[in-house]
Amino acid sequence: MRVGIIMAGGVGERFWPYSRALRPKQLLKIVSGKSLLQESIERVEPLIPLKRIFIATTRQLKGPILRELPFFPAENIICEPMGRNTAACLALAEAATSARFPDATMAVLTADHVINGMEAFRNNLDMACSMAEEDDCLVTLGIKPTRPETGFGYIEAGEVIVSEPRGTLYRVARFMEKPDATTAEQFIKAGTYYWNSGMFFWKNRVLREHLERYLPKTYEAMNRYRAAIGTPKEESVLNREFKGLEKISIDYAVMEKAPNVKMLRAEFGWDDLGTWDAVGRRLEPDASGNQVVGRGLLLEDEDCLIYNPEGGGSPLVTAYGLKDTLIVVDRDVVMVCPKSKAPELKKLVQELKNRGMDEYL
Repeated sequence: MRVGIIMAGGVGERFWPYSRALRPKQLLKIVSGKSLLQESIERVEPLIPLKRIFIATTRQLKGPILRELPFFPAENIICEPMGRNTAACLALAEAATSARFPDATMAVLTADHVINGMEAFRNNLDMACSMAEEDDCLVTLGIKPTRPETGFGYIEAGEVIVSEPRGTLYRVARFMEKPDATTAEQFIKAGTYYWNSGMFFWKNRVLREHLERYLPKTYEAMNRYRAAIGTPKEESVLNREFKGLEKISIDYAVMEKAPNVKMLRAEFGWDDLGTWDAVGRRLEPDASGNQVVGRGLLLEDEDCLIYNPEGGGSPLVTAYGLKDTLIVVDRDVVMVCPKSKAPELKKLVQELKNRGMDEYL
């Protein structure tokens, strides 16, 4: 029995101002006429039926998600009381899904990926789940790098374990954190390093065993919550137990420590819509390297991006003589910054919080 977990709890601060607290990027139609979250569901649904697909998010986003996806079963939305990073998120997802589907195999996906090549994607997912089921191992998907990216973590691939039409499986030699530019160049030249996609596959039972070993307090807290599922105390127990969980990623907490971790090489096109740079990679530039979405006019500019997609109701945005500049317009906000600063937009969002300007978040 396989279940799909789509992590969709982030606010997307590096995508501000188009991404807001109650309208985060996973609910936006950035690359097509469908939201990123809807595309994520449709990608996996041919392999896992909708009744076994779950969305892991925050309580604040449950309403907006159901308005965006009225077809999605409300009981399949797993709500975290507060953000506690991915280890806590997936520990909760394991407890919630095991209560309904004992002995399940979990496919962990995220709602902010752009995937090209659906057949290859589904073949890879099927193989990853099969490997996790056959060997009680933890499996992750590695993406062959196309550039020396410093914003992603990396996986060093070891020996080949299995090679078949659905994909090639490697033993993981080690996980590497986000490198500097020189190290990223070295990774590309070595040819044995892959981007860490953040997609994982394991039996629920196997994840529990690893949580017990590496995050015992989280394991014990989720056992207490597990005992309360379906009772009148379920919500209060979850609130109490989740609040005390360690804020740590599943990569740090489990994947980097576990002895039996394998990596399946992705055979599909992939990008992570984490920052505005990713949008620029999907748009065709003009002869001067400029890109415009919506109402915008650039004159004597180089390598600039205007993102102003709201149509007739939005103002015309013009720029003259700029270089390497990002301009984003959304309702009540205009944001301008050098492209090189776009990955640091969290700082701007934090300053708005510091100044009590929450209406713009």
